[in-house]
Amino acid sequence: MDTKLYDTILPKHKMFEDIKESLQENTGAKLYNFIELKDDVLYIWNSLENCLFCLNLKHLEEHPDNTPYQRLQLLSPPEFSVERVMSSACGGRLCVYGARGATLVDLPARWGRAGLFDNGNQTVLCKSVSLDERFLFSQGEIRRVQWHPSSLSHILVLMSDNTIRLYNIALKSGPKLVKSIPIGLKPSSQLAGRTILDSLGDTAVDLTPLPNTDSLLILRGDGEVYMVQCTLDSKSPLQPRLWGPLAIYPPADDNYGSESCSICVLGAGDTLLVVIATCSAALYHCLLLPAPSEDGDDRSGYALYVVESVELNLNVNSNDSEFSHSYPVHLYPCTHNTYACVHSAGVHTVSLPILDKLKDYAAADQTNAESALSAICTHTSSAQHVVSWRRAGCGAAPLRGPPPLLLLLAPDGALISRSLEPYELEERLYREIQLRNPNLEPDDLNKLLKEKQKLSFVTIIQEILAREASQPLLHLRTPAPDQPSPKDCLETLTHATLVLRKEYMSRQSRAGTALLRKSAALHNLAHNFLNWRSNISVEMEGIAERGRQLQQKCALAEQQQEDLKNRCGSVVRAVRAGSAASCGERGVCADLQQYRRAADTLAAQIHQLATHARHKAHELRRWQEEYKRKETALGNTHSDTISSVLHQQTSQISSLIEETKLLKDQLSIV
Repeated sequence: MDTKLYDTILPKHKMFEDIKESLQENTGAKLYNFIELKDDVLYIWNSLENCLFCLNLKHLEEHPDNTPYQRLQLLSPPEFSVERVMSSACGGRLCVYGARGATLVDLPARWGRAGLFDNGNQTVLCKSVSLDERFLFSQGEIRRVQWHPSSLSHILVLMSDNTIRLYNIALKSGPKLVKSIPIGLKPSSQLAGRTILDSLGDTAVDLTPLPNTDSLLILRGDGEVYMVQCTLDSKSPLQPRLWGPLAIYPPADDNYGSESCSICVLGAGDTLLVVIATCSAALYHCLLLPAPSEDGDDRSGYALYVVESVELNLNVNSNDSEFSHSYPVHLYPCTHNTYACVHSAGVHTVSLPILDKLKDYAAADQTNAESALSAICTHTSSAQHVVSWRRAGCGAAPLRGPPPLLLLLAPDGALISRSLEPYELEERLYREIQLRNPNLEPDDLNKLLKEKQKLSFVTIIQEILAREASQPLLHLRTPAPDQPSPKDCLETLTHATLVLRKEYMSRQSRAGTALLRKSAALHNLAHNFLNWRSNISVEMEGIAERGRQLQQKCALAEQQQEDLKNRCGSVVRAVRAGSAASCGERGVCADLQQYRRAADTLAAQIHQLATHARHKAHELRRWQEEYKRKETALGNTHSDTISSVLHQQTSQISSLIEETKLLKDQLSIV
């Protein structure tokens, strides 16, 4: 993209005028990062409306006068004060987090020629979910949030209780704690409002992943650096091993700063440069190289070799009351050999030509090794003070280019572009629910666990207003000798005032701020819902009107279709009637006539046969009736004659039988 876009067009956009009011709340020296640049889309967090402003820079370059920004309204806005915004590597998710919580935002799809969210609607509703809301809000503070280096669906959270919590955010049931990695003792006792371990620098303040590995570098407040391998395997009962503290060469009495606050890694492969920043804006550039190990473990044999230190000579920690937080210095890698250092006095960019020389040294053979090593020693880093301001800035977003740029959000809402030089709680709840409901399926258990983890706004207000100390009643109705002295009364009054200010007024102020933030978020949601409802009503009316029109058109089309069908039938019949019959048609017609004549002949014969059958049946009935009327009686003479004849024949037959028997006996015939 042209640098004119970042120098003139983008800073004059209306989005930065609308964001000014929300930045007026940040009056202290605490650093924030409210902007993020990913895939040519600039995101800015609006703390008043609890939403994100986004602007497509590619579309702005093509249409500078007709590119409004879009408002990404979160479905579940965060209840905490947002301090940082960061995007995932693929650009599909955003994470907004502060000391008391983290919220994940699923970005909607982008389509259309402009590549805008939801086809360019001004307000877009985004799905959002709080990350382990109950635990993060009540247990300690969040020090750092990082995406897992080898997974887009896992996120790492560094807590103030010396633990790293790994979450899986790609589950349908919501984010789930995969494992909690202890990296030291858990702080317990407090001294002057801070834990003893914090005061001694024994708590982790920052972490950074190593490129192309599952390993993390962890920085403590006393300057010690540890290494841990954070794998995604949740089935192993063994906790990941914590290596360290890594040896730092050459050794120093103060371990190169007793107030370390930030760490980042530049480079890739075997040439990794670790940058460690302190609260006094002192920067140490260290090479991470393997070192001989005593126990034979290769991974534990890493060491840091300090090659140079950069002192910015800025008194950023002049007022301790303004620095009750953990990050007075932020580090942002910009290019492969340049990073930005953001502090309350402005922004410095530091270029590291040593990285390019290290690559040459790693690729050189033995003959050129000495010359490459001498080149490393002759090229030192250079720092450039790119911008200076009185109040702490509100964000920085590097643009890798070309050309490489650094976008800065000033405290007054102005956008400044500068070119860079070339040079265990969830598992416990789950087990408790599983013991109480042993017959439930895993999906039902996850639903119950999700309901248990929800934190209502009333609970948040109650936790804000919960007091750690109470003010006792003062009973002064005592005799004169026992009356307290004016000094005792003043001390009692002073103590009561401090307790009232700390345990009552400050908490009431925090509760009021939370209520205002919640009411503003609900008001914005209600306003957006009303606008969406009116838009939906208008669209529904338009759809109903189009439906009626389509219904009328459909009825008219059906009528026209019926008319066309009738007309086509008439035309076909007329054509058939007016045209001469073909040979086939004449043959078929002759066959049909022949079949008709044969059918008529058969019908006549059938009729004759039926008539003849009826006539014969009538004669048969008449004969039967006449036969029944005849008398067949015989006379006495005939009867006697017949009887005598029958007797004679009977006697003759008997005599013949006797003769036959005699003949058989004579002839011996059996």
